[in-house]
Amino acid sequence: MNTKDNSFQAADEAWTMPSVAPDLLCLDGHYFRINYDVPEEITRQLDELYDRDAMYEEIPEHLKAYEVEKEDTDVEEAKEVERYLEEQAKRKKTSRK
Repeated sequence: MNTKDNSFQAADEAWTMPSVAPDLLCLDGHYFRINYDVPEEITRQLDELYDRDAMYEEIPEHLKAYEVEKEDTDVEEAKEVERYLEEQAKRKKTSRK
């Protein structure tokens, strides 16, 4: 397993954290889905509102359709962790064969 502490690695092979796009954006204390399963134009509009510190009342109704409850985000995160762990278990089984 490579870690950033592996001093034997060449400089061009140095460990780096992978970059991923966020899936949530918080506007005025409200959470909105972005990227991945959201149309690019919707994500762009939400990003613009975020950049100008828009208040919730300024968010158009068609964008509020992408709002999620905080509890929903916790459930989604738990599902993602579960999927990740299942994938890791499958990889372990495959690598043992």
